[in-house]
Amino acid sequence: MVEIDHRQSPLAQLGMGGRIQETLGEAGIGLSERGFRAILDLRVQLEHEPGARASFKAATGIDLPETPNTFTAGEQVEALWLGPNEWQIVVHDSREEAGGEWIARLREAMADHFCAIVNVSHAQAIIGLTGPMAREVLERAVPLDMHPRSFAPGQVKQTLFGKHTGITLQLRDETPDFDIYTRRSFPEYVWRYLEDCARGACTTVAVLDG
Repeated sequence: MVEIDHRQSPLAQLGMGGRIQETLGEAGIGLSERGFRAILDLRVQLEHEPGARASFKAATGIDLPETPNTFTAGEQVEALWLGPNEWQIVVHDSREEAGGEWIARLREAMADHFCAIVNVSHAQAIIGLTGPMAREVLERAVPLDMHPRSFAPGQVKQTLFGKHTGITLQLRDETPDFDIYTRRSFPEYVWRYLEDCARGACTTVAVLDG
């Protein structure tokens, strides 16, 4: 039996398929819709559950980041620090069932610890942002200092975006290459706002394959 994936891209209504190009070209920024990923929310008080560190690593192969506003990454799994007792676990697995599988995996590994693990895969959307003008464009959308001295690769920050929503902003490398996590109701708003900010910065936008 052929399994049908009933999920719809949260940006499907923009019809971007015909606009995708292979490289930035002369554009100042590149926007892309990241593919589906399994996203889990983990809450645990490590000061009361110190053994949870080892249990998490045994299940994922990575450490939980304990330095504020940082993330750790393995071959398939990433853990983003969201607060003193909260992390966003991102699994680079596009299968629809991946979220449920990883929920079961983590809950089994951490069964001896008082914690909460919730599958939020269907509540999130991810937009990729890159290009030489990426920081300048973002500074028009968020109340953060985007200079490399203040926002370096390996960091992740939660912030207000535009006037109507909040995002989680992850800087993957020095390119710069950002992942923007937003609630599923807001990716079109985020995308169009970034396009407007690019125009305000006198630069152009390329649509890239995520």
